[in-house]
Amino acid sequence: MEKDKNEQKNHTHGHGYMMQLMAHIGIASVITIILLVFLITNLTAITSFLYQTGNDSQALQRFALGSTISVLLFVLLGILLFSLIFLLLQRKMARDVETIARAVKQISEGDLSTRLELEGEGELTDIAENLNRMEEDIQELIDKERTSEQSKTDLITNVAHDLRTPLTSILGYLELLRKNQKLSPEMQQKYLDIAYNKSVRLQKLIEELFGFTKLSYGKINMNVAKVDIVELLAQLLEESYPNFQKNGLSYDFVSNRKSQIIEADGDLLARLFDNLIGNAIKYGKEGKRVRVNLRADREIVTIKIVNYGYVIPANELPLIFDRFYRTDHSRTNASGPGGTGLGLAIVKNITDMHHGTVSVSSDLSGTVFTVRLKIHFDGERTF
Repeated sequence: MEKDKNEQKNHTHGHGYMMQLMAHIGIASVITIILLVFLITNLTAITSFLYQTGNDSQALQRFALGSTISVLLFVLLGILLFSLIFLLLQRKMARDVETIARAVKQISEGDLSTRLELEGEGELTDIAENLNRMEEDIQELIDKERTSEQSKTDLITNVAHDLRTPLTSILGYLELLRKNQKLSPEMQQKYLDIAYNKSVRLQKLIEELFGFTKLSYGKINMNVAKVDIVELLAQLLEESYPNFQKNGLSYDFVSNRKSQIIEADGDLLARLFDNLIGNAIKYGKEGKRVRVNLRADREIVTIKIVNYGYVIPANELPLIFDRFYRTDHSRTNASGPGGTGLGLAIVKNITDMHHGTVSVSSDLSGTVFTVRLKIHFDGERTF
């Protein structure tokens, strides 16, 4: 529809330009004819007067009306008058063309701050608007490329840091066990437990990286089936109970349906909500409570996961689902490294695969992650 409107607009402006050109030609022709008629009439009167007064000099006869020389002079004069009048009528268009040419040169030299402001309507105004839009698109692409490059840098930095930290601990404790043979069995077991826990964390980080890469760039066959979303959330919350207890948190689960079947990939949804529940536990410690609300309507299921801990600053909210992005709080959290910053990016990917939406809001009344999923899956199953 928008394309048809643009084509119609361009078609109209194309005709408008031709009409304007024809109008200028017509105006220039009419003015030229009027001036020539005026000149011819006056010259005829002057010539007649000179003949009547007996002035029949050779010069007068040579330039008398109807002679070849006089015809040529009037033709040349007509062409000159027409050209001058037409150029005067076209001077605004000529200035606009010059302005556009100058702007194109500046843009080609890399100055993307150039803005074209042409008055009126027509094809040249459209060209100016398209150039402005092109500059904005190019600038947006450059910004995206810079963001992408920054993301890659962040990835290297985050991965190096997050993998090095547990690896350093593992090597340190293994070195203690290798060099110190006189350690008591209790200390040996303690060091082994620490090394094991760090190894598990290392494994989770690596799996998260591979999982995100697979979701983003690989081909995943979605196993779409009937899933009870109420039962799935209840099960995930129950499985996370030890983690809630460990962090001094309680949780509430409220649903307007005892059971709600949707068409989805159960494993992927489990990963999605497990990430959101884990995120709520991690950043909601100060709030002491996590609330999960489910509301099923006719076509949509809405799940809200609310924590009352760390408030995400407004300037960080638009970036929260970007890959490798971590909030300042997660980077400076004294409890340890905040992970690779892929958890919420994975949430966004899985939601998109199900043709749903995910959003976040955060203020003093709580941080709310809202996921909306269609009850009936209506897309391709391969991503």
